[in-house]
Amino acid sequence: MARNTHTIRGPLDKVGFFLYICKQRKNQNREQMNLFQLNSTTYQVEFSPQALLIKEFAELWRCDKSKSKDMATKELGYIFYMTDSRSTYMYILDEKERSEQILNDLDMTDWIEAPYIQECIDRYRKLSQTTSTILLESTRGVVEKISNFLAVIDPNERDARTNKPVFAINAITKAVAEVPKLVKALNDIEQEIIKEKALKAQSGNTTVGMFDDNGM
Repeated sequence: MARNTHTIRGPLDKVGFFLYICKQRKNQNREQMNLFQLNSTTYQVEFSPQALLIKEFAELWRCDKSKSKDMATKELGYIFYMTDSRSTYMYILDEKERSEQILNDLDMTDWIEAPYIQECIDRYRKLSQTTSTILLESTRGVVEKISNFLAVIDPNERDARTNKPVFAINAITKAVAEVPKLVKALNDIEQEIIKEKALKAQSGNTTVGMFDDNGM
């Protein structure tokens, strides 16, 4: 009897293969802390009280001495938007630019980042990592490289010595042809992650509205 095989020929075939693996892992009971949720109705970020049981997040919460905890909730929002694969800011691949945009939108332009913020980001990345999120980051990296390549090329540029084109036309057309496939792959992976997070959210975790006046 012939064995079932899956041949991986190139980068995009690898993306398809990993998507297949992600789907096969859906029913595995891998424990993952679900610290943040996006409310599907209000589109607000919510966080689970269990987040405050983690040392790094507890330190963030403790450092805000105010009763309202406004700064702590904004900082939690900043961590989510900087890190989570569901963040609407993840299209900004450059982390410095992403940070600036988030801080501007959260009205935190005068904010001074404390050392515990990066510790929280590193901790959250580790806790929320799955096969899907690893693949998503890798695919975004490929997209960024192609984007940077297309941004600097000039089809008319020629070598001063040989007068030959600096960039081969076939390399340019190949890069352009890859873009729609990579965009689709990104969308597929993002949808897979959304499904994973939604299934985890159904486990019954209590969440608190991060920007709700009635929050913690």
